[in-house]
Amino acid sequence: MNKIAAEEVANTLNSWYRAIRRNDTEQSIRLFEEIKPMLAEMAEDQEVLIYYSLLELRHKIMLYDTRGEKIEQQEDLTNGDSAASHMTSYYYYLFSGAYEVYKKNYEEAISFYKIAEKKLANVHDQIEVAQFHDKVGKLYYYLGQNIVSLNHTRQAMEIFRCYEDHHLNLVSTYITMAGNYTEMGKYKEAEEYLTEAINTARAAGDHFKEMQLLHNFGLLYAAMDQSEKSISFLETVLADRAYAASDYYFNAVFLMIKELFKIGEHDRAVAFYEEGKERSKGMQNDIFDAKIDILYATYAGGGEKAIDDCKNCLEVLFKSKQYDSVRELSLLTANVYRQKSLYKEAAYFFLEAIKAEEEMKKVEGMS
Repeated sequence: MNKIAAEEVANTLNSWYRAIRRNDTEQSIRLFEEIKPMLAEMAEDQEVLIYYSLLELRHKIMLYDTRGEKIEQQEDLTNGDSAASHMTSYYYYLFSGAYEVYKKNYEEAISFYKIAEKKLANVHDQIEVAQFHDKVGKLYYYLGQNIVSLNHTRQAMEIFRCYEDHHLNLVSTYITMAGNYTEMGKYKEAEEYLTEAINTARAAGDHFKEMQLLHNFGLLYAAMDQSEKSISFLETVLADRAYAASDYYFNAVFLMIKELFKIGEHDRAVAFYEEGKERSKGMQNDIFDAKIDILYATYAGGGEKAIDDCKNCLEVLFKSKQYDSVRELSLLTANVYRQKSLYKEAAYFFLEAIKAEEEMKKVEGMS
Protein backbone atom coordinates (compact mmCIF):
# COMPACT_ATOMS: atom_id res chain seq x y z
CA MET A 1 0.00 0.00 0.00
CA ASN A 2 1.34 3.42 -0.96
CA LYS A 3 2.13 5.72 1.92
CA ILE A 4 0.53 9.17 2.12
CA ALA A 5 3.13 11.91 1.68
CA ALA A 6 3.93 13.82 4.87
CA GLU A 7 3.39 17.07 2.95
CA GLU A 8 -0.24 16.10 2.21
CA VAL A 9 -0.87 15.37 5.88
CA ALA A 10 0.82 18.63 6.85
CA ASN A 11 -1.51 20.55 4.51
CA THR A 12 -4.55 18.97 6.17
CA LEU A 13 -3.08 19.77 9.58
CA ASN A 14 -2.74 23.40 8.49
CA SER A 15 -6.43 23.44 7.49
CA TRP A 16 -7.30 21.92 10.84
CA TYR A 17 -5.34 24.57 12.71
CA ARG A 18 -6.99 27.37 10.73
CA ALA A 19 -10.37 26.00 11.86
CA ILE A 20 -9.15 25.81 15.47
CA ARG A 21 -7.84 29.38 15.30
CA ARG A 22 -11.26 30.60 14.15
CA ASN A 23 -12.96 28.65 16.98
CA ASP A 24 -14.87 26.83 14.22
CA THR A 25 -15.81 23.86 16.36
CA GLU A 26 -17.72 21.78 13.80
CA GLN A 27 -15.06 22.15 11.09
CA SER A 28 -12.31 21.39 13.58
CA ILE A 29 -14.04 18.18 14.71
CA ARG A 30 -14.59 17.11 11.08
CA LEU A 31 -10.94 17.65 10.15
CA PHE A 32 -9.74 15.90 13.31
CA GLU A 33 -11.68 12.78 12.29
CA GLU A 34 -10.30 13.06 8.74
CA ILE A 35 -6.69 13.34 9.89
CA LYS A 36 -6.55 10.37 12.29
CA PRO A 37 -6.61 7.64 9.57
CA MET A 38 -4.20 9.66 7.42
CA LEU A 39 -1.54 9.49 10.13
CA ALA A 40 -1.64 5.69 10.14
CA GLU A 41 -0.87 5.67 6.40
CA MET A 42 1.68 8.52 6.41
CA ALA A 43 5.33 8.13 5.49
CA GLU A 44 7.19 8.64 8.77
CA ASP A 45 7.97 12.28 9.53
CA GLN A 46 8.79 13.28 13.10
CA GLU A 47 8.09 16.98 12.59
CA VAL A 48 4.58 16.30 11.28
CA LEU A 49 3.87 13.96 14.21
CA ILE A 50 5.00 16.63 16.68
CA TYR A 51 2.80 19.17 14.90
CA TYR A 52 -0.16 16.79 15.13
CA SER A 53 0.32 16.18 18.87
CA LEU A 54 0.44 19.94 19.48
CA LEU A 55 -2.71 20.57 17.45
CA GLU A 56 -4.50 17.73 19.20
CA LEU A 57 -3.88 19.49 22.53
CA ARG A 58 -4.96 22.84 21.06
CA HIS A 59 -8.11 21.15 19.68
CA LYS A 60 -8.96 19.84 23.15
CA ILE A 61 -8.46 23.29 24.68
CA MET A 62 -10.75 24.76 22.02
CA LEU A 63 -13.42 22.13 22.78
CA TYR A 64 -13.27 23.10 26.45
CA ASP A 65 -13.52 26.80 25.59
CA THR A 66 -16.33 26.41 23.06
CA ARG A 67 -18.26 23.36 24.35
CA GLY A 68 -17.17 22.85 27.95
CA GLU A 69 -15.63 19.43 27.24
CA LYS A 70 -13.34 18.38 30.08
CA ILE A 71 -9.72 17.68 29.11
CA GLU A 72 -8.57 14.31 30.39
CA GLN A 73 -5.02 13.85 31.68
CA GLN A 74 -2.68 14.88 28.88
CA GLU A 75 0.54 13.06 28.00
CA ASP A 76 3.70 15.17 28.06
CA LEU A 77 4.42 16.85 24.75
CA THR A 78 7.73 16.65 22.94
CA ASN A 79 9.89 19.55 24.14
CA GLY A 80 9.55 22.52 21.83
CA ASP A 81 13.29 23.04 21.50
CA SER A 82 13.57 19.69 19.70
CA ALA A 83 11.28 20.91 16.91
CA ALA A 84 12.87 21.84 13.60
CA SER A 85 10.68 24.85 12.74
CA HIS A 86 10.20 28.13 14.58
CA MET A 87 6.42 27.72 14.33
CA THR A 88 6.32 24.25 15.87
CA SER A 89 8.57 25.38 18.71
CA TYR A 90 6.38 28.45 19.28
CA TYR A 91 3.22 26.33 19.32
CA TYR A 92 4.73 24.03 21.93
CA TYR A 93 5.22 26.87 24.41
CA LEU A 94 1.96 28.67 23.58
CA PHE A 95 -0.25 25.57 23.80
CA SER A 96 1.56 24.25 26.87
CA GLY A 97 0.91 27.59 28.55
CA ALA A 98 -2.77 27.43 27.62
CA TYR A 99 -3.01 23.90 29.06
CA GLU A 100 -1.44 25.04 32.34
CA VAL A 101 -4.01 27.85 32.49
CA TYR A 102 -6.75 25.24 32.05
CA LYS A 103 -5.26 23.33 35.01
CA LYS A 104 -5.00 26.63 36.95
CA ASN A 105 -1.21 26.28 37.23
CA TYR A 106 -0.69 29.98 36.58
CA GLU A 107 2.99 30.25 37.48
CA GLU A 108 3.83 27.40 35.10
CA ALA A 109 1.68 29.05 32.43
CA ILE A 110 3.62 32.30 32.76
CA SER A 111 6.90 30.41 32.33
CA PHE A 112 5.67 28.89 29.04
CA TYR A 113 4.20 32.19 27.81
CA LYS A 114 7.46 34.04 28.50
CA ILE A 115 9.30 31.70 26.12
CA ALA A 116 6.45 31.84 23.59
CA GLU A 117 6.66 35.64 23.61
CA LYS A 118 10.36 35.51 22.68
CA LYS A 119 9.64 33.09 19.84
CA LEU A 120 6.74 35.23 18.62
CA ALA A 121 9.32 37.63 17.13
CA ASN A 122 9.98 34.99 14.44
CA VAL A 123 6.27 34.46 13.70
CA HIS A 124 5.04 36.82 11.00
CA ASP A 125 1.30 36.27 11.35
CA GLN A 126 -1.01 38.85 12.90
CA ILE A 127 -3.60 36.26 13.93
CA GLU A 128 -0.92 34.44 15.93
CA VAL A 129 -0.01 37.73 17.59
CA ALA A 130 -3.68 38.26 18.46
CA GLN A 131 -4.04 34.70 19.78
CA PHE A 132 -1.01 35.22 22.02
CA HIS A 133 -2.37 38.46 23.51
CA ASP A 134 -5.83 36.92 23.92
CA LYS A 135 -4.41 34.03 25.95
CA VAL A 136 -2.10 36.19 28.05
CA GLY A 137 -4.97 38.61 28.68
CA LYS A 138 -7.07 35.77 30.06
CA LEU A 139 -4.23 34.59 32.29
CA TYR A 140 -3.84 38.03 33.87
CA TYR A 141 -7.61 38.28 34.31
CA TYR A 142 -7.53 35.04 36.33
CA LEU A 143 -4.69 36.52 38.39
CA GLY A 144 -6.75 39.64 39.14
CA GLN A 145 -4.27 41.92 37.31
CA ASN A 146 -6.98 43.78 35.45
CA ILE A 147 -5.02 46.62 33.85
CA VAL A 148 -2.41 44.24 32.41
CA SER A 149 -5.18 41.94 31.19
CA LEU A 150 -7.05 44.80 29.51
CA ASN A 151 -3.88 45.92 27.73
CA HIS A 152 -3.20 42.49 26.21
CA THR A 153 -6.86 41.86 25.40
CA ARG A 154 -7.27 45.19 23.59
CA GLN A 155 -4.29 44.33 21.38
CA ALA A 156 -5.93 41.02 20.46
CA MET A 157 -9.31 42.67 19.91
CA GLU A 158 -7.93 45.32 17.55
CA ILE A 159 -6.29 42.66 15.37
CA PHE A 160 -9.29 40.31 15.28
CA ARG A 161 -11.52 43.22 14.20
CA CYS A 162 -9.49 43.46 10.99
CA TYR A 163 -10.40 39.91 9.91
CA GLU A 164 -13.91 38.95 8.82
CA ASP A 165 -13.74 35.26 9.79
CA HIS A 166 -12.67 35.73 13.42
CA HIS A 167 -15.99 36.79 14.97
CA LEU A 168 -15.84 34.12 17.67
CA ASN A 169 -12.32 35.17 18.61
CA LEU A 170 -13.69 38.67 19.04
CA VAL A 171 -16.33 37.24 21.37
CA SER A 172 -13.50 35.70 23.41
CA THR A 173 -11.88 39.12 23.84
CA TYR A 174 -15.21 40.78 24.70
CA ILE A 175 -15.75 38.23 27.49
CA THR A 176 -12.33 39.00 28.98
CA MET A 177 -12.92 42.75 28.72
CA ALA A 178 -16.29 42.33 30.46
CA GLY A 179 -14.78 40.17 33.20
CA ASN A 180 -12.11 42.75 33.96
CA TYR A 181 -14.57 45.64 33.99
CA THR A 182 -16.86 43.65 36.29
CA GLU A 183 -14.02 43.15 38.78
CA MET A 184 -13.17 46.85 38.54
CA GLY A 185 -16.78 47.83 39.29
CA LYS A 186 -17.27 49.34 35.83
CA TYR A 187 -20.53 47.53 35.27
CA LYS A 188 -21.84 49.66 32.39
CA GLU A 189 -18.74 48.91 30.31
CA ALA A 190 -18.95 45.21 31.22
CA GLU A 191 -22.60 45.06 30.17
CA GLU A 192 -21.82 46.75 26.85
CA TYR A 193 -19.12 44.20 26.01
CA LEU A 194 -21.34 41.26 26.97
CA THR A 195 -24.18 42.66 24.86
CA GLU A 196 -21.85 43.00 21.87
CA ALA A 197 -20.56 39.48 22.48
CA ILE A 198 -23.98 37.83 22.67
CA ASN A 199 -25.17 39.65 19.54
CA THR A 200 -22.08 38.39 17.70
CA ALA A 201 -22.56 34.82 18.95
CA ARG A 202 -26.23 34.85 17.89
CA ALA A 203 -25.32 36.19 14.45
CA ALA A 204 -22.81 33.34 14.12
CA GLY A 205 -25.50 30.83 15.13
CA ASP A 206 -23.45 29.50 18.06
CA HIS A 207 -26.06 28.46 20.63
CA PHE A 208 -23.57 27.08 23.16
CA LYS A 209 -21.58 30.32 23.12
CA GLU A 210 -24.85 32.18 23.68
CA MET A 211 -25.42 30.07 26.81
CA GLN A 212 -21.88 30.86 27.98
CA LEU A 213 -22.65 34.54 27.62
CA LEU A 214 -25.92 34.27 29.54
CA HIS A 215 -23.82 32.65 32.28
CA ASN A 216 -21.51 35.67 32.12
CA PHE A 217 -24.49 37.99 32.49
CA GLY A 218 -25.30 35.98 35.62
CA LEU A 219 -21.81 36.68 36.93
CA LEU A 220 -22.15 40.39 36.15
CA TYR A 221 -25.47 40.80 37.96
CA ALA A 222 -24.22 38.76 40.91
CA ALA A 223 -21.32 41.23 41.22
CA MET A 224 -23.86 44.07 41.09
CA ASP A 225 -25.83 42.48 43.98
CA GLN A 226 -28.78 41.91 41.67
CA SER A 227 -29.22 38.29 42.73
CA GLU A 228 -32.72 37.79 41.30
CA LYS A 229 -31.54 38.93 37.86
CA SER A 230 -28.46 36.71 38.10
CA ILE A 231 -30.59 33.71 39.09
CA SER A 232 -32.89 34.29 36.11
CA PHE A 233 -29.96 33.97 33.69
CA LEU A 234 -28.59 30.94 35.53
CA GLU A 235 -31.97 29.20 35.36
CA THR A 236 -31.85 29.56 31.58
CA VAL A 237 -28.36 28.10 31.19
CA LEU A 238 -28.91 25.23 33.62
CA ALA A 239 -32.12 24.32 31.77
CA ASP A 240 -30.14 24.02 28.53
CA ARG A 241 -29.32 20.34 28.01
CA ALA A 242 -25.94 20.82 26.29
CA TYR A 243 -24.73 23.45 28.73
CA ALA A 244 -25.88 21.49 31.79
CA ALA A 245 -24.06 18.41 30.45
CA SER A 246 -20.81 20.36 30.00
CA ASP A 247 -18.02 21.05 32.47
CA TYR A 248 -19.35 24.62 32.81
CA TYR A 249 -22.27 23.21 34.80
CA PHE A 250 -20.13 23.29 37.93
CA ASN A 251 -19.36 27.01 37.62
CA ALA A 252 -23.02 27.81 36.95
CA VAL A 253 -24.42 25.72 39.81
CA PHE A 254 -21.86 27.16 42.25
CA LEU A 255 -23.05 30.66 41.38
CA MET A 256 -26.69 29.58 41.60
CA ILE A 257 -26.18 28.15 45.11
CA LYS A 258 -24.38 31.32 46.22
CA GLU A 259 -27.01 33.72 44.90
CA LEU A 260 -29.93 31.68 46.26
CA PHE A 261 -28.38 31.60 49.73
CA LYS A 262 -27.75 35.37 49.55
CA ILE A 263 -31.46 36.13 49.06
CA GLY A 264 -32.59 33.63 51.67
CA GLU A 265 -33.94 30.93 49.34
CA HIS A 266 -32.27 28.23 51.43
CA ASP A 267 -34.42 25.30 50.30
CA ARG A 268 -33.64 25.87 46.62
CA ALA A 269 -29.98 26.49 47.41
CA VAL A 270 -29.73 23.22 49.33
CA ALA A 271 -31.47 21.37 46.48
CA PHE A 272 -28.88 22.67 43.99
CA TYR A 273 -26.12 21.88 46.51
CA GLU A 274 -27.26 18.27 46.77
CA GLU A 275 -27.58 18.02 42.98
CA GLY A 276 -24.06 19.39 42.54
CA LYS A 277 -22.60 16.99 45.11
CA GLU A 278 -24.30 14.06 43.38
CA ARG A 279 -23.04 15.18 39.96
CA SER A 280 -19.44 15.55 41.16
CA LYS A 281 -19.27 12.07 42.74
CA GLY A 282 -16.40 10.04 41.33
CA MET A 283 -15.09 12.99 39.29
CA GLN A 284 -12.23 14.02 41.62
CA ASN A 285 -13.74 17.51 41.64
CA ASP A 286 -12.24 18.54 44.97
CA ILE A 287 -12.20 22.25 44.16
CA PHE A 288 -15.90 22.39 43.29
CA ASP A 289 -16.79 20.30 46.34
CA ALA A 290 -14.77 22.57 48.63
CA LYS A 291 -16.37 25.71 47.21
CA ILE A 292 -19.97 24.58 47.59
CA ASP A 293 -19.22 23.00 50.98
CA ILE A 294 -18.10 26.45 52.17
CA LEU A 295 -21.37 27.96 50.96
CA TYR A 296 -23.38 25.24 52.68
CA ALA A 297 -21.47 25.52 55.96
CA THR A 298 -21.67 29.33 55.95
CA TYR A 299 -25.38 29.63 55.24
CA ALA A 300 -26.95 26.31 56.28
CA GLY A 301 -24.53 25.03 58.92
CA GLY A 302 -24.12 26.11 62.50
CA GLY A 303 -21.77 26.11 65.46
CA GLU A 304 -18.13 25.06 65.59
CA LYS A 305 -18.58 22.35 62.96
CA ALA A 306 -19.59 24.89 60.31
CA ILE A 307 -16.58 27.07 61.11
CA ASP A 308 -14.23 24.07 61.02
CA ASP A 309 -15.74 22.92 57.72
CA CYS A 310 -15.10 26.36 56.20
CA LYS A 311 -11.51 26.37 57.44
CA ASN A 312 -10.83 22.86 56.14
CA CYS A 313 -12.31 23.63 52.73
CA LEU A 314 -10.34 26.87 52.44
CA GLU A 315 -7.21 24.83 53.16
CA VAL A 316 -8.09 22.56 50.21
CA LEU A 317 -8.39 25.63 47.99
CA PHE A 318 -5.14 27.12 49.30
CA LYS A 319 -3.25 23.88 48.59
CA SER A 320 -4.69 23.87 45.07
CA LYS A 321 -3.54 27.50 44.62
CA GLN A 322 -7.15 28.63 44.08
CA TYR A 323 -6.33 32.00 45.57
CA ASP A 324 -9.10 33.89 43.77
CA SER A 325 -11.68 31.46 45.17
CA VAL A 326 -10.13 31.67 48.65
CA ARG A 327 -10.37 35.46 48.55
CA GLU A 328 -13.97 35.48 47.29
CA LEU A 329 -15.27 32.86 49.71
CA SER A 330 -13.31 34.15 52.71
CA LEU A 331 -14.82 37.61 52.22
CA LEU A 332 -18.29 36.13 51.81
CA THR A 333 -17.94 34.02 54.97
CA ALA A 334 -16.44 36.90 56.94
CA ASN A 335 -19.34 39.18 56.05
CA VAL A 336 -21.92 36.55 57.02
CA TYR A 337 -20.28 36.09 60.43
CA ARG A 338 -19.94 39.86 60.87
CA GLN A 339 -23.68 40.25 60.26
CA LYS A 340 -24.24 37.65 63.00
CA SER A 341 -22.00 39.70 65.35
CA LEU A 342 -19.47 36.83 65.44
CA TYR A 343 -16.55 39.23 65.15
CA LYS A 344 -13.75 36.83 66.11
CA GLU A 345 -14.80 34.39 63.38
CA ALA A 346 -15.30 37.23 60.89
CA ALA A 347 -11.80 38.56 61.60
CA TYR A 348 -10.30 35.11 60.94
CA PHE A 349 -11.88 34.90 57.49
CA PHE A 350 -11.01 38.50 56.61
CA LEU A 351 -7.38 37.60 57.33
CA GLU A 352 -7.69 34.54 55.08
CA ALA A 353 -8.85 36.83 52.27
CA ILE A 354 -5.81 39.07 52.81
CA LYS A 355 -3.50 36.04 52.73
CA ALA A 356 -5.02 34.94 49.41
CA GLU A 357 -4.58 38.45 47.99
CA GLU A 358 -0.92 38.42 49.00
CA GLU A 359 -0.39 35.03 47.35
CA MET A 360 -1.94 36.30 44.11
CA LYS A 361 0.46 39.24 44.11
CA LYS A 362 3.44 36.90 44.51
CA VAL A 363 2.85 35.32 41.10
CA GLU A 364 5.58 36.81 38.93
CA GLY A 365 4.43 38.51 35.77
CA MET A 366 5.91 38.38 32.27
CA SER A 367 7.53 41.79 32.18
